[in-house]
Amino acid sequence: MKDRRTARSGQAILEACFVVVVVALLFFALLQVSQLFTAKAVLTYAASAGARAKSVGFNDFMVSKVVRVAAIPTAGELVNPTVARGGGASFWGRARPGHAWNAALHAGTPYSPQYTIEQSRIPLYLGTRWWSETDAVLEYARWPDLRWNESYAGDFLVRIRTGQKIPLVFPFARAFYAGDSVDIQSGDPDDRHYVTREAHARLYLE
Repeated sequence: MKDRRTARSGQAILEACFVVVVVALLFFALLQVSQLFTAKAVLTYAASAGARAKSVGFNDFMVSKVVRVAAIPTAGELVNPTVARGGGASFWGRARPGHAWNAALHAGTPYSPQYTIEQSRIPLYLGTRWWSETDAVLEYARWPDLRWNESYAGDFLVRIRTGQKIPLVFPFARAFYAGDSVDIQSGDPDDRHYVTREAHARLYLE
């Protein structure tokens, strides 16, 4: 009887481990898919913002900056300027994640040092006149991976498409996909991923 109970206990442990692994796979897969859907929404918004900028007569340099700023949620880590993290001297660097989160919630409006930097640097970035100036003002790790292109759609329409390789960061991603990243594009596949806006430049430039 004792040997049977031991065998059943061992079998129950193995079954529980199997179930935990399967549930973890499904959970991380859902998180990863939700991240990819979010990235597609961000890139579609970036294409829309770029098309809006182009429609009022901005040049390609300005459109590129608008597309980059609109796609900041998928741009990865802020490279320049650097934000104090880890063992920094500030409260946010020294506090444990739970304490920092509670402090942010009780402060009324959630706050982070990076948000403050972005709030001041984004207008400066959009105001730069040359590409050589942009990286010194604001730079993100995955901005070089962000791409956009324009397609001719007549004199009164602007069509812009954006795309970016989104890395798979959650555990067990290789169980569902062979690569390390997924190429996400904006818009609807039926429209070849372009976002179309009516061109208003002629109204401003006449």
